[in-house]
Amino acid sequence: MSEPGVLELGTGFRDDDVSVLVDGREVWSAAGVTTDYSVGLAAVVPLPATGPGEIEVRVGDRARGTRQVQGQAAAGPLRLRCDLDPAGAMALGTAPEGPVF
Repeated sequence: MSEPGVLELGTGFRDDDVSVLVDGREVWSAAGVTTDYSVGLAAVVPLPATGPGEIEVRVGDRARGTRQVQGQAAAGPLRLRCDLDPAGAMALGTAPEGPVF
């Protein structure tokens, strides 16, 4: 079994209702999610320890994205990031190097 991971909700969130699902099961949700541009994050979502599967992020009616994951990488626990552009298009992928929140 893998170690727990995290999903960073980054830029582009503005008073959104957000849900995070792992293999179709909701593991986190919050209303009023807004990016704090002083740190470039809206929230850090803990992800349960899982094997390979699918992560889905739903942002109200604005955006939805999925990412297939292989579980824990050799370098450590899973760390993903989700950003929205001004039009609402979602980028969901591996978090860039940098501070871990």
